[in-house]
Amino acid sequence: MKKVLSMKTGFGLILLLVGSLVLAGCGGSGGPSTYGVSGTVTFDGKPLPEGDIIFRDPAGQSPSAAGRITDGKYAFESTAGKKDVIIKAVGEVPGKFDESNPGEKVPVVEQYLPDRYNDKTTLSAEVTDSAGANTFDFELTGE
Repeated sequence: MKKVLSMKTGFGLILLLVGSLVLAGCGGSGGPSTYGVSGTVTFDGKPLPEGDIIFRDPAGQSPSAAGRITDGKYAFESTAGKKDVIIKAVGEVPGKFDESNPGEKVPVVEQYLPDRYNDKTTLSAEVTDSAGANTFDFELTGE
């Protein structure tokens, strides 16, 4: 089942996520060490145009880290350890509009990646403290 969001709601959720990540990073020194992670994300053989990628500690012992995917590439900082990887991407649904606000016709957007890459992720990565060892490429398919 696909999730349907208005463009405003989707943008609001993204702002909330980014704001939470910024605030989480403002704790000063003394927090856990972070390491650069980067890589590529393709969907059905093509670079994912844009989306979000989250590295989440499955045990909840360290904070999640997230970055933006642009033209199939991402780079951000994460704590070391095994991570569940969540990838989300939304796109407009042709011909569907949210008209819940009088006089406004907003295109509807929905998550188009399968649940196995986001809500029920099967993706993972092992972030290490070794320089240059944290490149993770994800080849996603719609099947």
